[in-house]
Formats: sequence, structure tokens, C-alpha cells
Amino acid sequence: MVTKIKSGNKIFALVIDLSSAKEGTFPITDPSWPLQLLLMKRKQGHVVVKHVHKKIRKVTKQPQEAIVVMKGAIEASIFDRKGKIIAKKNVSSGQCLLIVDGAHEIKITKNALIYAFKDGPYVDDKIFL
Repeated sequence: MVTKIKSGNKIFALVIDLSSAKEGTFPITDPSWPLQLLLMKRKQGHVVVKHVHKKIRKVTKQPQEAIVVMKGAIEASIFDRKGKIIAKKNVSSGQCLLIVDGAHEIKITKNALIYAFKDGPYVDDKIFL
């Protein structure tokens, strides 16, 4: 279900594949990461009880990004922070790429519809390598 893209012991990205998801709720990310991802697979009729989340101040020093491929396919190249290639992964419809650290490059390999989530705000913070 989750493929870790690592260099040594350091995780740079995760590829989450929903095709093997089991019934239930599963935290995907390390609790210390700024972007939290929870996978929920539930049967018709299941109710997530009405709730609200507390307003708390959060400060992140390490931006993270989740790319959810709804349709089509991409090739994701994952690099360390200096630009050294770590891995190339194909991510297709129904899969999610969570970029934990380092650099990334995305090539659209099949016409795609993609959601991209990042801890906000979206500002001009890109450093091109």
C-alpha cells in the first residue's frame, strides 16, 4: 500500500496505492511531519461523527506536498536537496505521491487531472536546481 522512497534511512517521498487498501482508517504519515495524511476506506452508511478541529497555531519549517492523481499518469523524479537523483516513480490514477523532503520534478505521461496539497500558504518559495 505504501512505498517509501529513501536514501539510506532518510525518507524523501511516499507513494500511496489505494488498490490494496483495507477497510478502516490508517494514518500514513509520521506524526512529526507537518503534512498529515490519513487514509479512510469505509462502507456505505458509515458516518464520521460531526466534529470541528481546535484552532491552534502551527509553524512548519519543512514544506511537504501531496500530489493525488485522479486521472492519467505522471513520472515523479525525487532528488535530495542538492539535486542528486534518488528515484523515479510512475504514479497513476488512484495513487498519491507524498513529497516529504528534497526536490521533485513531475512529468505528465498520460493526460492528467491532479490535486496538489501543500502546507500553505502557496507563496513563491521554489528554488530551481
